Amino acid sequence: WTDLRVENASTPFTSKMGQGQVISVPISHGEGNYFADAATLAMLERDSRVAFRYCGPDGEVAAEFNPNGSMNNIAGITNARGNVLGMMPHPERCCDELLGGVDGVAIFQSMAEWASGGRLPKVQETIA
Repeated sequence: WTDLRVENASTPFTSKMGQGQVISVPISHGEGNYFADAATLAMLERDSRVAFRYCGPDGEVAAEFNPNGSMNNIAGITNARGNVLGMMPHPERCCDELLGGVDGVAIFQSMAEWASGGRLPKVQETIA
């Protein structure tokens, strides 16, 4: 398990969470990590496309909380439209207390709200 901090709470995947909220989710990616050149990293940061970042339990972002050496502690990013999320951790594995936690539920609740018409302004503007 690892802690993630919500970096952008206005995506279809994070709208049910607060900016800076910390969630705990399982990881099982072996040696995979996020890598990009400096220009891509700058663009992702500038455009608020980093959705989740590896952090400590209190939300502190530091190398010691990065389980895989991912650049800028990035755990999840969105595409330019904001309607696709790519992430290394596994929120689907923490959607029931029987699985050890429920922090992943908010991601799926956010997606369900967006899919049922409660779309977010950023995505509506892009689609229109």
